[in-house]
Amino acid sequence: MGIQEEVIETARDIGHIEKEWRAAQLFMAKGPSATLEFLVDDAKAELYAYRAQALDGPCPHEQDGSLTIDPALRKKQEAWASLGDMSKDTAKQKFIQFLTTVLPEWKEWSDTQGEALRKAQSEGTAERILREFRVGKSRLSPNSGLRFGNLVQRK
Repeated sequence: MGIQEEVIETARDIGHIEKEWRAAQLFMAKGPSATLEFLVDDAKAELYAYRAQALDGPCPHEQDGSLTIDPALRKKQEAWASLGDMSKDTAKQKFIQFLTTVLPEWKEWSDTQGEALRKAQSEGTAERILREFRVGKSRLSPNSGLRFGNLVQRK
């Protein structure tokens, strides 16, 4: 394999990792919270550490857990500090691998409910309103946060 092919393959791998990373983050934010509640503290700490490393890089020395009173937070910060200088990309990969180990059903959720959430989030307000009116099932209500007065120009 030549250098150009290796670069293309590396770019594909990075793209795949980024897509999986975003899906895993959506699961953590919007997925069934009950599944996360039942994780042991060590697993929660490891997920926290990989996520923090992937987003922020190495743990700042003042956040190494040594000054934290809360035992759960201390465990999370110590786990983050233990990752040292791990790269953000490696932390993303490790996060995905660990999440798959402790909650393998996250991928199934991502493929079903996660895909619907991603589609809904990417659709803008105007497109959603038009789609809802086209199918005749507008779900706009006074409490929805959208007001017809905001959509109609007043004289």
